[in-house]
Amino acid sequence: MENTKSVSDQNRENKIMRVSWAILAIFVSAFSGCATIQAMRRIEVTYEFVVEKAWELSLEKYRPAKAAPKRLFELSYDDYRKIKFRGAESLWAKEGLPFAIQFHHLGYLFDKEVQINEFTATHSQTIRYLQQFFDYGDLKWPRSLSSSLGYAGFRVMYPINGDVEGYKEIASFLGASYFRAIGKDMHYGASVRALAIDAGLSKPEEFPELRAFWLGKPLGNAKKLTLYALLDGPSLTGAYQFVMYPQYDVIMDVKARLFPRRDLHNVGIAPITSMFWRGENRRHREHDYRPEVHDSDGLMIARKDGGWIWRPLDLAEITRLSYMDGYGIKGFGLLQRDRDFFHYQDLEAHYQSRPSVWVETVGDWGMGVTRLVELPTKNEFEDNIVAMWEPGVPLEAGKMYEYEYRIHWTRNSTPAEHPGIQVIATRSGADVARPDLVRMVVDFEDKRGEASRELETPHVEATASGFVELVESSVIWNEYAKTWRVSLLLRPLGNDLFVSELSCQLTMPDGARSEVWSYQWSR
Repeated sequence: MENTKSVSDQNRENKIMRVSWAILAIFVSAFSGCATIQAMRRIEVTYEFVVEKAWELSLEKYRPAKAAPKRLFELSYDDYRKIKFRGAESLWAKEGLPFAIQFHHLGYLFDKEVQINEFTATHSQTIRYLQQFFDYGDLKWPRSLSSSLGYAGFRVMYPINGDVEGYKEIASFLGASYFRAIGKDMHYGASVRALAIDAGLSKPEEFPELRAFWLGKPLGNAKKLTLYALLDGPSLTGAYQFVMYPQYDVIMDVKARLFPRRDLHNVGIAPITSMFWRGENRRHREHDYRPEVHDSDGLMIARKDGGWIWRPLDLAEITRLSYMDGYGIKGFGLLQRDRDFFHYQDLEAHYQSRPSVWVETVGDWGMGVTRLVELPTKNEFEDNIVAMWEPGVPLEAGKMYEYEYRIHWTRNSTPAEHPGIQVIATRSGADVARPDLVRMVVDFEDKRGEASRELETPHVEATASGFVELVESSVIWNEYAKTWRVSLLLRPLGNDLFVSELSCQLTMPDGARSEVWSYQWSR
């Protein structure tokens, strides 16, 4: 839920009880044996505790985070990968707790130090850097590193595949404010950020950083993990609460309170970052045995009025921005719908197992738009897709803004509330009979029950705007795939740089309506 208050109001409402500070070494047993005491304090760590820190920090001038030593920053990708965390040193693992934590070493692109704290119901301590936590492979110089060094981030471990297989990585927080998660039988794909500022615009993007974390030590029978984080950047500060529920999928409940230092006009809430290189709708000319390469194949939006929008992703020749849904939103996400290995043929990347990331809004976020950024890229190793929700009005300096949402990291192709009639493929090419025209083919699948030939053909409603003319539209039954195929015949009116907006939707004989297929097309 979005909320705005003055700093003075926030101070009165969120002032936490005073705490007494003391050095209490006798409580070492309450914490993991792999954590050394820098300052063990008797304190109650709560979300409001971090909110207070974020508000106080917003009143100060921004100061960049402490950078890693030059030697670490200059590490190559291959050398950085040689640094491995020793699993036996995992936080909480020796106590047999359901969750464990492993730390990311500073170095390579990850050169900003992150403070990591552990807390129980009554105490908190900072986890200090120890060289014995890591195996440095054939790197010879690590002994020269200072014990005051911090970490770049951390991994969350959990027996997601059952106790027999032991701890498996289910989430990682690493780099600026990025984090990602995977459930059972998944491989890492799309990431989420705490916040985006000026993403995809002509001016430089600002990347606020998660500067500090407080990890709540779980009980022996815990089914969830709670952690708090402090966000800081030149333009704002923020406090975040993450509550993780690892099941077959991984669910994260997120709360965020933001404190702008200046007025902000292009803020992205819950921004999702992914990669699209090619799919059915985008074939490449390079010699490659893989038919498709992508972490996500489409953006889905659930509107408060009950409408659903599916927008297939594409590889842009130039940066493309799409603004959708200005009428209130229930959720949005970058999904990986295609789960067929034979559509990817990649035994190493496992693109068919990348998670769909669905953001479910909690409360009323007010007016705003979902923005999709599609960036050009030269290879599949660079993220080039960003989806986020943008508030309809600027965030003003000196006020507090609150958002709450639930993130699903899942293999599902649609959320549970989806109407069940969805797009499964988008293709385009020159028309065989009239090569000066373009034919778009969109396949819809009715997942509400057993697929069969309807007695009556659905009605298709199609639109085209921009530099293209819709010559005709039709829908036929595909007996082989048990799907309905919409065919759109288009006459291009502009050159290769012009883009056009296309859409279509099916109304079934029983009155049910499909999701809306929405596409930004260019030659």
